[in-house]
Amino acid sequence: MAELTKYELLINDLGSLESQASILISKFKDTFARNIELENFLAEAKKENIMLLQEITKLEGEFQKKKENGETDLFNSLTLKERDSLKVRLQNLISKIDYHLSS
Repeated sequence: MAELTKYELLINDLGSLESQASILISKFKDTFARNIELENFLAEAKKENIMLLQEITKLEGEFQKKKENGETDLFNSLTLKERDSLKVRLQNLISKIDYHLSS
């Protein structure tokens, strides 16, 4: 009878290990899928970051041309509301760039 209980304990332990292994496999699959999603998000963020940097370079070039042509009165010609709107847009753009660079 003692042999039977040892056998039952062994079977129970194996069943427990099997269920734990099954849980770990499930968690691994979920983590792996999430990792792929994050890698895709990162790739998209890098593409967006490159596009934003190109846009900044383009705008800087345009500004430099205007500066060379004596058209430096660009910001002085804006109304107060337009300046505030521009400030908010620039702050949002800088925040996005910082977020993407820190990712």
